[in-house]
Amino acid sequence: MHKYKVLLFDLDGTVADTDQMIVETMNILYDLYRGGRRTPVEEIYYFSGPPIYDTLNKEFPGCDMEFMHSEFRRVSVELYPKTVKPYPHCKETLLSLKEKGYKLGVVTNKIHSSTLLCLKLIDLEGIFDSLVCYDDVKNPKPDKESILKSMEILGASDLSEVLYIGDNKLDLVTANNANVDCALVTWGPRVLDPSLKPTMKISSYEELERILG
Repeated sequence: MHKYKVLLFDLDGTVADTDQMIVETMNILYDLYRGGRRTPVEEIYYFSGPPIYDTLNKEFPGCDMEFMHSEFRRVSVELYPKTVKPYPHCKETLLSLKEKGYKLGVVTNKIHSSTLLCLKLIDLEGIFDSLVCYDDVKNPKPDKESILKSMEILGASDLSEVLYIGDNKLDLVTANNANVDCALVTWGPRVLDPSLKPTMKISSYEELERILG
């Protein structure tokens, strides 16, 4: 296996299980601002990944987007402590990889403050060496800027030593745009399109450590 030195992780659906939070938040917003007309849960699962501004603009056309974003923040922050969970063996694996010398980073379309809250709730504060979030860049994912900025923060210059780990097509496109390898995880409710061709697919954090070990 290629000797990676930098491991960059998507957050939602990869490091943190935020699916219940997103579903409950959206359902509350549908009840408040769309007359109770709800999008099916199976579709809401795929809201994980793109910038929330894009999702809100699509789901609430004609509404003031700054207001809707503030409402999303208000509702979701209340739900975070009850709904956000870590994935099995996530912390143990990350600590082990860090001990082995890997540099770890988060690359996410979640805003920075929400990322910090999320990591605190799943007991992953201080483990990652870099955090590059939606509001830390001019061009969020799938643009390559987030990955390149992470590499700059981590002092990495060799693209071949970077592995980006995510859970959906947007993550693969982001990795391809940055010309780095990509691993897609399969432990969430989102079904990966079989036409997607990441460098690898992984089914658990334990498998990730075995591959990188």
